[in-house]
Amino acid sequence: METKKVTKTVYIANDGKEFLTKEDCEKHERFVEEILSRIKYFCIRCLPDLTETGYFQHKIYMSVFSLHYLHKEIAFEWALRKFSHLLGESVQGYGFQPRFNVNEVSKEEYERCPPTEWGGSKLESEKIFLSPKSVEGFPENIDYMKEWGFK
Repeated sequence: METKKVTKTVYIANDGKEFLTKEDCEKHERFVEEILSRIKYFCIRCLPDLTETGYFQHKIYMSVFSLHYLHKEIAFEWALRKFSHLLGESVQGYGFQPRFNVNEVSKEEYERCPPTEWGGSKLESEKIFLSPKSVEGFPENIDYMKEWGFK
C-alpha cells in the first residue's frame, strides 16, 4: 500500500463554490454577476374554480431575466397577455374576481415547483423562463423582448 499526501490549490468563488482552476472560478463568478444576479422568481396562480370556491387551481413558476429590471412587471405583463384580462367572471357567474395573481418566490420554491393540492389531488405545476436569451440550467427561454416588439 502506498500513502501519498497531496496538496491542491482550490479557488473559491464569491458564492462558496470551489474550483480547481482560476479560469473556471472566474467564469463562474462572471456568470453569477452577469446572469444569475439578474434573474428573479415568481409564481403565477391562475385558473380559478368557478363552481364553488374561486380558488386558483394551477401554478406557473416563472424565472425572469432582465437587463432593465422591472422583473415583476414583466411577469405580470406575460400573465396579462396570456389570460387576456386581469378580472373575469367569479364563482357561478356572480360578480368578478382576478383571473390570476403574481407573487415573487424564492429560487428554492421555483426549483421545487410544487403542485397545487386541490380536492385531494396534486395538480402538476408548470415552469417557464422569460428571457431574451437562453441560459444553461433553465427551461427553454421565451423571448419576451422579441415577442412584444421591444429593443
